[in-house]
Amino acid sequence: MKSYKIEGVILRTTDFGDANRVVTIFTRDFGKIEVNAYGCRRAKNSLSGALQMFNLISAEVNHGAKLDTIKEADIIKFYPNLTADLEKMSYAALFFEIVNRMTLPKFPEVGVYDLILKTLPTLDERNAKIAALIGIFQFMEFSGEQLNFFHCVHCGAEIETDAALSLTDGGAICPNCIDAAGDILSYPNNLRETVFKILNFDWQQHLNFNLKEIDAAEKIILRYVQSIIGKELNAVKFIRQLENLQKN
Repeated sequence: MKSYKIEGVILRTTDFGDANRVVTIFTRDFGKIEVNAYGCRRAKNSLSGALQMFNLISAEVNHGAKLDTIKEADIIKFYPNLTADLEKMSYAALFFEIVNRMTLPKFPEVGVYDLILKTLPTLDERNAKIAALIGIFQFMEFSGEQLNFFHCVHCGAEIETDAALSLTDGGAICPNCIDAAGDILSYPNNLRETVFKILNFDWQQHLNFNLKEIDAAEKIILRYVQSIIGKELNAVKFIRQLENLQKN
């Protein structure tokens, strides 16, 4: 049976049977792949430690008729806080769920892979909500579905002051074109400046953001992503449950 080697990050795991798991891995060379991991949920199985969400692994995979099968795997890097801290885990899961839902299988995207590797340490070590939001905004640049935040989608004018945003029309709406917009969201100048800062964020910088503007940007991008996907994201539901528990 022919095999091949991969390096990648585990995006998703789905258990089946008594001890088996389907693992979704975003790899450097092959894009997103799904592999069977038979017996990996048994404590003594050599794969049990490696095939956990968020791990960066190297692995050997056997070709299969339907799904390939992972033969052996080693952890290159793991992120302990993403499994120990529920808030960090939930925001990492949010970023990964969006990447998983909006990428095609077996379509190499080195830019997305590199973005994942930049985002993970920041999710693990710093403010996970801000890190996830930056990751989502920057991922949308690769998706081909990004909103136009800086020019009016109707007349092309550069947005330089308070304006509006239309999710159905695909982005910013200048004051002169508001009557032609399909839907209207508030898009003040300070929010536009925050979006610009997010999209141009260097992952070595400090997360110096206004939390009110972060909340506003989060509402826009999550509403937009969920409109594309056609359903509420599972991670969003979990984050809202955590927020409600913290309030009580």
